Amino acid sequence: MQTKVSGVLPEAVNFMRQVDRNRIIEGAYPVSAMPRLSDSLSNNEGFATVKLEFGNSVGFASLKGKVTATLTAQCQRCLQPMKTTVTGNFKFALVNSEEELELLPEEFEAYLLEDEEQSIIDIVEDELMLSVPMVLVHEEACSDYMKAQDAAGGVREKMQAEKEAAHPFAALKALKGDKPN
Repeated sequence: MQTKVSGVLPEAVNFMRQVDRNRIIEGAYPVSAMPRLSDSLSNNEGFATVKLEFGNSVGFASLKGKVTATLTAQCQRCLQPMKTTVTGNFKFALVNSEEELELLPEEFEAYLLEDEEQSIIDIVEDELMLSVPMVLVHEEACSDYMKAQDAAGGVREKMQAEKEAAHPFAALKALKGDKPN
């Protein structure tokens, strides 16, 4: 029987106790409570929604989770703030020693239990940081230069042409032309 806890999330819990209770924990953390993530953002407003499912899976204590947040970061093209929604999913096997790591199926990522209580907020922050794209840019033409280029002849078409021209067999294709075999 699963028990469900919703609302404000605690910063740390005993993971093995939650596994024994087959507990589902849902709630939110403010982005401002995650200093490593906040350092890479334009502002630290908003909340990360979290769903954690503790239980047993293929003979291992496990923690499955999903974190989602709408973050405000800097567009790397126009350098203006932009909102982006990131989602991270994870599936940890909770292990007590490094010897147990070798026994884990590939579907699990190992989470080594070092203390009696483990930090939920650290896991949430780590997963969000892993989910943020390396380079954030607006989907539309956002800078004045991009808008002018788009109006003058289509930036997307030029980018596609450059991509095709950079193809190693583009010259061979041009020589061959569209001649039938």
